[in-house]
Amino acid sequence: MFGSTYSLYISDRNLPTHTLPVTCTESEISQLRDLDHRCMDRGWAWVVMLASFVCLMMVNGIAFSAGVYNVVFLEYFGENKCTTAWVGSLISATSAGTGVISSFLTNRFSCRISIIVGGVVATAGMVLSAFAQSVQFLVVSYGLVAGAGLGLVYTPALVAIGYYFEERRVFATGFALTGGGVGVFIFPPMIKFFIDKYSWRGSFLLMGGVTLNICIFGGLMRPLQLTTDTRKRKEGVAVTDFTFLRNTKLILLSFSCLFWASGLGIGFVHLSAYAVANDSSELGASFLISVIGIGNTVFRLITGMAANHPAVDSLTVYSGTLGIVGLISLCCPLLMVTTVGQMFYALLFGMYTSSAVVLVAPLVVEFVAVSSLASALGVVNLMTGIGYLIGAPLAGWLYDTTGLYVNSFYLSGVCFLLSSAVILAAPLFGEEKIVFTEDVKENSQPNGCMMKISMK
Repeated sequence: MFGSTYSLYISDRNLPTHTLPVTCTESEISQLRDLDHRCMDRGWAWVVMLASFVCLMMVNGIAFSAGVYNVVFLEYFGENKCTTAWVGSLISATSAGTGVISSFLTNRFSCRISIIVGGVVATAGMVLSAFAQSVQFLVVSYGLVAGAGLGLVYTPALVAIGYYFEERRVFATGFALTGGGVGVFIFPPMIKFFIDKYSWRGSFLLMGGVTLNICIFGGLMRPLQLTTDTRKRKEGVAVTDFTFLRNTKLILLSFSCLFWASGLGIGFVHLSAYAVANDSSELGASFLISVIGIGNTVFRLITGMAANHPAVDSLTVYSGTLGIVGLISLCCPLLMVTTVGQMFYALLFGMYTSSAVVLVAPLVVEFVAVSSLASALGVVNLMTGIGYLIGAPLAGWLYDTTGLYVNSFYLSGVCFLLSSAVILAAPLFGEEKIVFTEDVKENSQPNGCMMKISMK
């Protein structure tokens, strides 16, 4: 501190909060920060990490099991592949796209409130889906309602990690995101078992009960003192920060996410049907999604630990793995002719797409700072949702037009390669990280502080 000016840069090494007090004193900030730092990287932080793990396990497990339902819906309703694919693509797209709404709920209330509301909405969507009489009904109940509920869970589950962890933030984020891989591994065979035992309608009712458990784990996301105090101070004051949208790196990352989400959606929605078309059994085809989950889970942990090392550049790993999965997807038709080849492709697909998922949140923190994490993640997730929305239906249309799944997976490979290429341009724009500075001046309001935006 120099003279009467107090400068506070909120980055990945500073305050674990996304809002700043409108009325504050230096001593109050210091006391609250000390209180919060005693909770970081220890104690309840580990409970929050485990709760995030379970929440993300359920979000990804439900959203990416759409391929199992896709095979059933194609047979039951008799619609074409493009129309039926909207069900699976919309649940992924909506869950990602509602990140903006979940960011608002997180900023206005707390991570806990957003997750609990999301759990209730997702449960309602699953239960409603049990009574569907058409694909169009499922598009609304499963794709939109359940997807929106899952979206309200995803962003705050990640943001909570940013609040509670500092030194071990990348590891904690990687561990929590590993829950998504575990969900992709566990949920497809579980849902297939429910379908075989109780029909697809019964499976939706059972999954509604499973989904409701999100509320229990969301209740464990208790807000930190500084976040709670800040929210009380800002009551009645509408402050929305959109300055991070000027960040070129964030814009490039957003478009990169759009492309890889398109490729990822194609794989999760159509891989099982592609396997069935190549004479694989429905049970074996559903197991391919679990194989993706195995590769995804292991490499999420490895990526999380590796990215914590100072010698590892997260952006390079992110771009490189996307390029690899793009090339693998272009070779997919050569592997899909045998059962072993199908499993090998699914394993590689899961391995190399995991790094992108794990590294998005840390890259966002690098680009915009923790103070804008919730809002920036909401924008990135919105772009990801658009990718999920267009990828699978476009691949379904290609199949309906050409009668070959080969072209659909060529499209997937191109999407991954575009995603890798776009983010490679980020280093060309240097340091654009937006941070916040608080200046406490003699001529400011009593016990007040003035906020300004600066570029670091």
